[in-house]
Amino acid sequence: MMPNEFEDSQDEIEYNHVDEDEIILQVQPSWWNFFWHLVFFFLIVPLIIALWQRASLKIKVYSDRIVFEKGVLSKDVKEVFCADVRTIDVRQSFWQRIIGIGDIALATSGTSGYEEEAHGIPDPLGLKNIIYRQKRKHAK
Repeated sequence: MMPNEFEDSQDEIEYNHVDEDEIILQVQPSWWNFFWHLVFFFLIVPLIIALWQRASLKIKVYSDRIVFEKGVLSKDVKEVFCADVRTIDVRQSFWQRIIGIGDIALATSGTSGYEEEAHGIPDPLGLKNIIYRQKRKHAK
């Protein structure tokens, strides 16, 4: 190749002079780079949801009252005095009975329907018995 041939080939290439503010090329990683993240996405989200929901409910039974605390970032606290408890319903499906959890619903004399409901409570019958025991102590 002669030096003149090289110079001639350079003349055929046109260089576009571009303003510095104009984007010539924008590149992001390909979705294929995140393929396994997307495939296993469903495994981590239910865990996070379960941890969040578990942390968002606390039931505290005191000698004279029951406190329901709901929420993680914002709190909703409801107190029910044991003397006001009218009924406590416990619901357990077949699978809940096998693993020892259940749903509990608390009705008071001041409301129609249930004052509070909680799902997936361990040993719901034991909790029911403790609340009735506290109610009997304060009924005397």
